[in-house]
Amino acid sequence: MAKKKKKKKSTGARKSSYAMGKRVESELENDSSVTRRGKDVAVEPASAQWNIVRRGTLEMKVFLALIAVLTVAALFQYPLAIQDATTYYNKLKKEYPAALEKFKEKYETPAEQKKHSREKPIQPRKPVFADFLVYQALFLVIQGALFAFVGLNVQRRTDLKTPLLDKVGVNEAGASDLRDLLSWSVPFGIAALVPPLISTFIGKSLGFIQGVEFRKMPAWKFSLSYINIAISNEILFTFLVFSAFVYFFSIYRERLKVGSHMAAIAAASALCCGYIYWISVAAGEKPATAAMSAVFLALSLVTVLGYLYWRKGLEYSLLAGAIGFGLYPFLARVIVR
Repeated sequence: MAKKKKKKKSTGARKSSYAMGKRVESELENDSSVTRRGKDVAVEPASAQWNIVRRGTLEMKVFLALIAVLTVAALFQYPLAIQDATTYYNKLKKEYPAALEKFKEKYETPAEQKKHSREKPIQPRKPVFADFLVYQALFLVIQGALFAFVGLNVQRRTDLKTPLLDKVGVNEAGASDLRDLLSWSVPFGIAALVPPLISTFIGKSLGFIQGVEFRKMPAWKFSLSYINIAISNEILFTFLVFSAFVYFFSIYRERLKVGSHMAAIAAASALCCGYIYWISVAAGEKPATAAMSAVFLALSLVTVLGYLYWRKGLEYSLLAGAIGFGLYPFLARVIVR
């Protein structure tokens, strides 16, 4: 009796070893849902959805960590904000009796006063911590979270990194990572401090900055406030805008014939400079003063710290910004006497 020939199974029809809790190598290679990350390069996920910050993903852990950083930074604003609010409250408190008396003189009878109650001055209320949370801190956190969410989705499609947060997310961070973070962030923090100090020196020399005005507030309150300003602007310009330009220039690199990272730093710096100039002029600063401040702040926030973000990672850039701008008020007082 002739033996039946056994059909040879094709290599493409190998069975998945789900019983062992593993998938065969050929399936992993062909599965478009698997995101591969090299040591230094983040590969664009093959997901059909644009949003990759989803529950259970490493990106969600990184996003939550950034929200925590933004929350702490927003709370740093409180000492200076509450002092400004209290100063304004005291001013209104002094003006209130005269304003109320003027209203009563204009409308003498209770009926007239009731009819024109909308014109009656409101008695000022002393600001409290809850006011700061609702009207300032919450807005800063929500705004920063939105920028971080979009920025993270864009960044993951480039070779830019959040190496330390990635390691923390998978419980692989160690002491060597902390040493590396400090060894890069401290010198770059000092480098980021140089442009604002130069701007302060020039402003003092030209008479734009008055020492008496600068010394009204304690330096430590300015320091905490500037840390918040640095981190908020880094999330917007260094993280979101710079990452978006890197993504754009990497797509059109051959057509534009430019290096994606250096061109992105230049473009993001220019955009940051224009934004700071615009808000400074809108706040009442002279155009010359606003232009000088905008140029030096953009150099610090985007050019210097953006370069560090490119070379090492976002965490390095954020810490360097906090160090540089946290030290600035103390050193600026040496210049402005």
